[in-house]
Amino acid sequence: MTMSARRLTAILIVQLVLFTTMLVGPATYLRAQAPPPVHKNLIQRHPTATGVVVGVAAHHALKVSAARKKRNHQKLNWAERHPTLTAVGAGLVTRHEIKKHTPK
Repeated sequence: MTMSARRLTAILIVQLVLFTTMLVGPATYLRAQAPPPVHKNLIQRHPTATGVVVGVAAHHALKVSAARKKRNHQKLNWAERHPTLTAVGAGLVTRHEIKKHTPK
């Protein structure tokens, strides 16, 4: 059974159209979509204020922990001996992470 030249040409054209549609179709579909709007939460909208709050909370927690350990004659770790420096570091790292990982 042999195929005629006309039938072979028709099959080739159909395959070419299908192949082109497969390549061009998804690309056009992806380009047509707009990204969904990003709604930032309170933390993401105010990274500096969040960093300050984290620093104040860390400072207070370290002071309380150090006071309890002193009362029980236990050795203080580095963070408990330097609560202000630790709190500033915690606040800066928190702000940095929020700024780095918040979508634009």
